[in-house]
Amino acid sequence: MRAGRVIGVLLLLLILPLTVLAEDSQQSELLLQRIQFSDTARVPGSAAIPFSIASPVLHTSFQATSFAPQTTPTRLKDLVPDSERPQTKGIGANSTWMKGQLTAEGEVANNATNEAGMSSRIDRREDGATRMVRMALTGNNGPMRYGIAYRSAGKAFFNSPDQTVREMWAEWGLGIAKLRSSSGQSWNNVDLDPSRPRIEQQVNRIGIALVKPAWPELSLTYARSAMTSSFTPAGMERQRNRSNSMEAALAYAGLTWNARLSSSYILTSDDVRGGAGSTTFAQTLVATYRPINTLTLAPTFSYRMETQSWSGAKIQTPTASVSLLYKQSQRLLVSAAGGYTSTKSTDGLIETESIVGRGMCAFSLNPIYGHPTTLSLEASYSNTTNRTVVGVDTEDLSGLVRILVAAL
Repeated sequence: MRAGRVIGVLLLLLILPLTVLAEDSQQSELLLQRIQFSDTARVPGSAAIPFSIASPVLHTSFQATSFAPQTTPTRLKDLVPDSERPQTKGIGANSTWMKGQLTAEGEVANNATNEAGMSSRIDRREDGATRMVRMALTGNNGPMRYGIAYRSAGKAFFNSPDQTVREMWAEWGLGIAKLRSSSGQSWNNVDLDPSRPRIEQQVNRIGIALVKPAWPELSLTYARSAMTSSFTPAGMERQRNRSNSMEAALAYAGLTWNARLSSSYILTSDDVRGGAGSTTFAQTLVATYRPINTLTLAPTFSYRMETQSWSGAKIQTPTASVSLLYKQSQRLLVSAAGGYTSTKSTDGLIETESIVGRGMCAFSLNPIYGHPTTLSLEASYSNTTNRTVVGVDTEDLSGLVRILVAAL
């Protein structure tokens, strides 16, 4: 029943503008006579829109949705067959009207597999924890763009589970300047489990960016957030803090590379500790370089330092990583990635180091019974060292040979 109400509200949201735009009953009848229904799911190569409704002022399409994330576990022995990987299936709808000035979209999705290995259905009533509902409305009017969004997922939904997010935003174009403002709210414990608290967060942002072709892009963003816990069970400590942050960023894109350098200053106040605060400085550099069409390098560097006012301790966290992708042809693909992270505090309570690396070499073999076949050789390494706690160090080295035979 709950899923039926959600789908009914979704259909009402997408079709309601049709009646609002009609000036009288006679125009509505003429408009309905000109609506065209199409079912393109049976047309070869056009399965993206299985059902659509089109009219001079309204176009609504319904389609099946599916999603399976690319998983990259640290240890190759943690890999599972593709048939057992988490994925979702659902129904999505998209509607545009007023000559494209308004666009609405919505989706209802469910986990595609369950513990019994049977495909689940969108209208499954016995377990709403595996369901996700998403709606969004965007519009544009000259130099102004605006929108609202809502998403709620149960605790068993594998993609951003147990979280509800709602946001509204607006953007104004002022020549080479672009002003953007947003306000959002999020919380977990969607089903209000009495054994754990609900953490709510309110975030407001306002920023300005200077954008001009062939020029570097400069942006400045201020954000204010508040985090609090509610429905806290007896015996658990409540959480409540506030933070203010300012970020300046410089981005530039060339013919063979692009880079973004950002610097943030964050002030956090913990109301539970009587307003005890911390100050954080963070710098991040992200770049992509393609010296040739077949080779891509993507390095990332960051440094974060947090100073706690109640203890006087400083926590430093430098991070560096780089990834490489080489595609010599349709028959050979080589990829590699590595990273280093260190966290250390001046009071000696925290001192950890982590090194991870992974490489893959994939070859396309001759087809087997007409199906493309790929052979891949993969290896991974991870090492975590904790110098303050004895006996928790970990190290893993693993390799994998995989043959994939897939239909076109």
